[in-house]
Amino acid sequence: MFAGGGTGGHLYPALAVAAELRRRHPQGSIWFIGARRGIEQTEVPRAGYPLRTLSLSGMQGRSHAARIGAVGAAGWAVVRCLTWLAAARPDLVIGVGGYASGPAMLAAILLRRRTMVLEQNHYPGATNRWLAPRVDVVCVPSEAARERLGGRGLVTGNPVREEFASIGEPPLGATRSVLAFGGSRGARSINAAMIGAIDVLAHGDPPPRICHQTGTSEYEQVRAAARAYPGAAYEVLPFLHDMPARLAAADLAVCRAGASTLSELAVAGRAAILVPYPFAADDHQRHNAETLERAGAAVTIRDADLDGPRLGRAILELTAERERLSAMGRAARALGRPDATRQIADAAERLVGTTVRSRGVHVP
Repeated sequence: MFAGGGTGGHLYPALAVAAELRRRHPQGSIWFIGARRGIEQTEVPRAGYPLRTLSLSGMQGRSHAARIGAVGAAGWAVVRCLTWLAAARPDLVIGVGGYASGPAMLAAILLRRRTMVLEQNHYPGATNRWLAPRVDVVCVPSEAARERLGGRGLVTGNPVREEFASIGEPPLGATRSVLAFGGSRGARSINAAMIGAIDVLAHGDPPPRICHQTGTSEYEQVRAAARAYPGAAYEVLPFLHDMPARLAAADLAVCRAGASTLSELAVAGRAAILVPYPFAADDHQRHNAETLERAGAAVTIRDADLDGPRLGRAILELTAERERLSAMGRAARALGRPDATRQIADAAERLVGTTVRSRGVHVP
């Protein structure tokens, strides 16, 4: 059983590991617990797995009354998870981060199920710091993350979907291709900067081809602005279900610096302009971005410094230099861990034995 999600950064690594376990053990049972309003609501059923959802929300920046309500919802979520896990008796419970991960993992620990945590960030959050000494295995992306968990953890890298590992070199055609995205829900500052960059980008020689994933809330606004781009070469989509194919067609990415996103960029070997989310816990996105920038794989622009003209100039500068784009892509690929999914699946098998029992687990 996998627990967590909320965003693609938490969910897609779980789906990658689930797919590998399903490939190895097609008769096994895999199911998910997630949040009611998370991305897992659509993506888990799309991948073919049963899903149970919890009504949960965060507490940061909310009123005192809302925080009390969130604590009550979390307590009730633990009770529901206890009921589900007691009935299903999964061989292994894997927490992947997000609102649903904490209650499900606590329930698994109380029921003495075997447990694993996937920590995607180099700076682990408070929940996983608490869980690390209480679960059987923690898989971490780096030695830095392992050190921050008190030396506990198996360094595997972050799992990515198999399709990213098969992406070849960037196309680097006569017209460069740029993929801009802000995560599964979009990023307001990136959306605004891309709109503001249209005039600058339109003066490229030739103007780069743009694919821009906006999230749902600002899709119409960006689509209206993109009509001014020359040659109808600015494609706007609220969500990308085919991210590996989109990244394969891109020479350059413009995006946030979430750990899972950067792992996908690294395995795919793509240069990036990174705009770290400034309110990420422990400022971990800035640290993530600095790792790629030091390696020569990315250029970082602080969210506070981001505007249309600056972003437009940065895109044109990079897309004009074929050799630099190639070098950045090679530097990114050198950081990739394409075997992370395999290593995590190996660790899961070691926990439960080499054969997953195909006993028809009932999902309540």
